[in-house]
This record gives sequence, structure tokens and C-alpha cells, in this order.
Amino acid sequence: MVFAVNPIACKHLVEEFDSCINISVFDNSNLSSPQCNVCNDKSENWICLRCGTVSCSRHVNGHAGEHYESTGHPISASFIDHSFWCYTCDTYVYDRCLHEVEDILGTIKFFSKKENVDNTGSNEKDIEEDKVNDDKTTTTTTTTTTTTTTTTSESTTTTTTTQTIPQKPTPPLPTLDDYVDKIINSDEDDSSSSSDEEVTPTLVQRMKEMFFGRSSGKTETTPSSGLKQPTIEEVANYINSGKCKNIIVMTGAGISVAAGIPDFRSPKTGLYQKLGQYNLPYPEAIFEIDFFKNNPKPFYVLSKELYPGSFNPTPVHYFIKLLNDKGLLLRNFTQNIDTLERVAGIPSEKLVEAHGSFASSKCVTCRQSHTTEYVREKVFSDSIPYCKETIECKGVVKPDIVFFGESLPSRFNECVREDFPKCDLLIVIGTSLKVQPFASLINFAKDIPRVLINFEEVGANPYGGFKFNDPSNKNDVKYIGDCQVLIEQFIKLLGWENDFEQILNQSKNKK
Repeated sequence: MVFAVNPIACKHLVEEFDSCINISVFDNSNLSSPQCNVCNDKSENWICLRCGTVSCSRHVNGHAGEHYESTGHPISASFIDHSFWCYTCDTYVYDRCLHEVEDILGTIKFFSKKENVDNTGSNEKDIEEDKVNDDKTTTTTTTTTTTTTTTTSESTTTTTTTQTIPQKPTPPLPTLDDYVDKIINSDEDDSSSSSDEEVTPTLVQRMKEMFFGRSSGKTETTPSSGLKQPTIEEVANYINSGKCKNIIVMTGAGISVAAGIPDFRSPKTGLYQKLGQYNLPYPEAIFEIDFFKNNPKPFYVLSKELYPGSFNPTPVHYFIKLLNDKGLLLRNFTQNIDTLERVAGIPSEKLVEAHGSFASSKCVTCRQSHTTEYVREKVFSDSIPYCKETIECKGVVKPDIVFFGESLPSRFNECVREDFPKCDLLIVIGTSLKVQPFASLINFAKDIPRVLINFEEVGANPYGGFKFNDPSNKNDVKYIGDCQVLIEQFIKLLGWENDFEQILNQSKNKK
């Protein structure tokens, strides 16, 4: 988060957090389309972190300030830029205790309905372009919800309004309109409930409905399965019990570090740290489509370190193949673009490459396909591949990797809707769980064991995320350390050493 003014860690955060902030307010509010409770304005609203009241800012009708005057509740959060304001201290505030709230706001922003009544012409243009450039994509776009505080003043822009927190350029909100409309309108149309006491669904439930739709009858459900205790040994017992038949594995860049491919965010060694010479406004800009169109050079420099063909799969990749060989793998959702899953022998029908891959490339202007060989030749000669379709087209050719602000493959949403109702075990390996919508997938694995095998704990929040520290937790297991070492230990717990060794030997014989 970039601030134009330095926020403070006021006493209401540090000393009075429990009395000033109640995270459960997000479950009790209709946040699919936040609007002021007084004037119904939807343009710029804040939520009171004590009682959940949504009110408009001082730049609209000032009802958020009036709410403070009447209640004395000091701290509110902005739905627009995820900033926090203490009315008592009259300043922006921030502290690490707000990380969970910030994650929640990021998830809400991703799943909110896009309502921009002033952008009709642009929307029509987008629809027309979609008709011309139909690559079977869905309108879900990638966003990030990073909780690390950054002070990159070079990228900060100022506005005419004082004490405003400008933001880095971010992708537009995803258009999950079909799903959101269903949820917003279903409250009036749902006549199936005759109970006098209505149960307000949590936002996590509404998010699930956005992907899966509201139930109107019989639904395919997985019997609730719980572990006796949240340990990796219990997970191994559960798999071997025969009750576990549909495992979803979510993977990120951390599983490929051992192959020699650096991840993105690790200090000093991550790929983002190697791009300082290009004066990026922020590291993620390298994967933003608008930045790429204006300055593709940094991406292609980075591509040389990621390009397939120079790396071999890791033990984690072969563990996922072993799950498939045993008939237990329902799907592997991967954020990685290195194609090592395919090299390891995981069938393509079991893969959802959420962020695309280098397997194909297109001109960003005319959408003409170009061969992988052409793009590879340019990348390794330190050149930028430009479109060869016509003399007039000067567009840059980009591998079909999903950038921030671009649409995800339609297969992503299709498989989410199809797979998660069947899933009876979720295994998350080697990911920071920072990039949406991928990061929110853990929220859809309900009432089943979920395992995090990672270098650090991530994804723990009260908003559908992991509940490692909840006293009642029996299903969420964290297994922290080097994922390659941990996965081999897990294989021993499962008693699969011989099968795993056979897969490794087969891979060596293919080289």
C-alpha cells in the first residue's frame, strides 16, 4: 500500500483494537455492492469497523463522519483504496493488526459487482472487442491483495484533494455480473424459505454462490469429513482410509524454486528483486498488460529466466503425478507458467493453468497467433517479438500468460464450479496466496481437510481462509518448511516410497 501521507499506529489500533474493531461485521453486511446506508450512494464508501455501517465519504455527502459523531466508533475502512481512517485521531492509520481486514477488503473488491454508469461507451467497445477476439476466455481478471507496506514515492501521484491515498494503477474490477446479479436479486425472488427468522449468509457463502450459483434443489455435495486432530499424520491416515477420493492441489511458484526457477517475492532472490534497473513503478507492473504494451522489455528480460525447456520437475511435481496415478487427483490448479506439471507427466485434462503458459503466443494488437519458436528465438536473442502478420501492425507478440487486468481462461471458472463441490481434500503448496482470484479458492473448500505445505504460513484469516489458530479447528493443517523436503516426508507417512521412487526412475530414463 502506497501512502501520500504517513499513517500512524494510533492507540485505537494498538491499545484498543478489540473494542474498536470487530471483523465479524463483514459477515453481517451486504457487501456485494456497498452503498451508503443514508443516501444509497455507491461511488465512495467506508465501512465502520465496529458496527459494519456503510456510509459515504466526506467527498460525497459526509455520512461516514456523521456516523462517527453519533456513535463514537473511531475507525473505518475504505472500499475504494483499502485505507483506514481514525476519526478520533483525525488521520489515516495503519498497523499490522489490520492485515486480516486488508485481506478481507481485497477479497470483497475482487468479488464486488462492477458498476460504472459513466463507462457505457467503453463497455460497449469491450463487448465488441470480445466478439472479435473471442479466445474462449472468462471475464474474471487477476488482482493482487498484498499486505506489505511499500514506500515507493517515485510511483506516487498526487491529486488536488489533500490527505488522499493514491494508488498504483490496478486492474479493473472483475465482471462477475452474471453471478452477482443472481445473488443480489435472489433475496427478493427466493420464496423457498418460509421461516420467520432469516439467516444472513456470510460473504464467503455469497462468494461461493458467485461461482457455483444459488441452490434451487438437489446439489452435489461431499459428506463432511473431519480429521481427529489437525496434523499431517492424520491427513496421511485420511488418504489411506479410502474415504479420500477427490484431491485438489493448488500450487504456486514455490514448488519450482528447487528446479532453478526463482519465485517472485522472496527477498534478494525473487524475480521481482532482479528488475531494479528498469525503474518499475512497482514490481507487479511487469505483469500488467497496459505497462507491457508501453514497455515490454522488462518482461522479456524476465522471460529468459522462466522459459520452458531449461528446467526439470521437482519432487512436488512428481508427487502430484503420483496422486494422479493412484486415481486420487481431481485437479491441479497451478499459478505457474513454467509447464513443469506437463513435463512431470500430469495429464493436461487434470491441469488448470490459471495464469496461462508459454505454449502459445498472440499479437496484443491484432490477436494473430505466432509460433513458439519465433517468440523463443527473439527472447533468447534479447529482442522483442513484434507482429509479422502485416506491415501495418506493429503490435507486440505476447505469450498467452495471463497478465493483471487480462481475462482468465474460461476453463478456470468451469473447473472451479465443477470440482470444488466434489473435493474431499485440498492441498496447497508453494504459494503466497496473494493473487486473486486464485487465492480465494481455498474459501470454496468447505468442511473438508485443507493442508498448507509452504515455507511460511499464509492464507490464515477469519474470512473463509485457514483457521490454524482457531480452538475448534480440526480440518486445517499447516506443514511449514521446505516444500520439497516436506513432501518426501509426507510420502513416507503415506507409505508410498516405492511408488514414488519408480516415478523418479522413469523420469530419469526419459532424459
